[in-house]
Amino acid sequence: MRVSKEKIHQYRRIIRDKIDGFVRDGRHWPAMSEQCAMNPAYAVAWQAAMILERKRKLLTTSQTKLDKAVASKTGYINRGLTLSPAHEAAPFLWDGYMACAGATKACIGACVGAETGQGRLPSSKIARIGRTLVKELFRAEFEDIFDQELRKEWKKANAKGYRLAFRFNVASDHWQMADKMAGWYPDVTFYDYTAITSAMRASSRVRRVYSRKDGRDDLTLKMLREGHGVAVVFDVSARKKEPLPKEWNGYPVIDGDINDLWFLRAHPGCAFVVGLRVKGDNKQIESCRESGFAAKWR
Repeated sequence: MRVSKEKIHQYRRIIRDKIDGFVRDGRHWPAMSEQCAMNPAYAVAWQAAMILERKRKLLTTSQTKLDKAVASKTGYINRGLTLSPAHEAAPFLWDGYMACAGATKACIGACVGAETGQGRLPSSKIARIGRTLVKELFRAEFEDIFDQELRKEWKKANAKGYRLAFRFNVASDHWQMADKMAGWYPDVTFYDYTAITSAMRASSRVRRVYSRKDGRDDLTLKMLREGHGVAVVFDVSARKKEPLPKEWNGYPVIDGDINDLWFLRAHPGCAFVVGLRVKGDNKQIESCRESGFAAKWR
């Protein structure tokens, strides 16, 4: 990967200029509607600047999949971090930047964190890239903000008598950083999905399932034989709420669309499949079927 130090310094300067200009000239922080009308480079720079100045949140406290884990039913308040998936942030960082090392064309095109539902909105994209710029260009500040916001979420959950669950990679696959952060917060339940086998085999506090991709059934079955959980997108309609299979290749399937806290429904010590229904518009669903990303079972 070729990293342009000049490009990195350029973006750091742009973001710092936004902060300095606000302090010096008394400018107002732009609303998201204003950012959506800007040149994309300035829109994401403003987003990063506002996160650094604590005017925008780093963590995701409300998102369709996270919100399905209703605290009164699960005993958990669910939070996450939604960074840019795959190469979404590459134009604003460096050539070859990739946030999902195990991604395929099909899963990038149907990413539930970026390409379906609210994730497709320009405002959501600006927010993801802004957070990613902070992570990559201002690492010390990123970790400090992450610490402050996560501790605040834990205190709120604890005060209500609930535990805190946290998905570090809502749309990305930064597994090593997730491991690092999970080690700092023993009272928080970290969980994730990953397409990287070394992440599955790492000694970590993060509860993970391996995400099956098109063309990788052999690797997925190997993970199951090793006793790991895997996530499989099935060619089952989410719109029609069609039932998932009971088993896949002899392994029990649990419904991953009920909520994101699959670890509450998995059988301890046994390999299992987190079943997910294929989602997206007609073109995305057809692409998932043609590529084999959406597994057939009937």
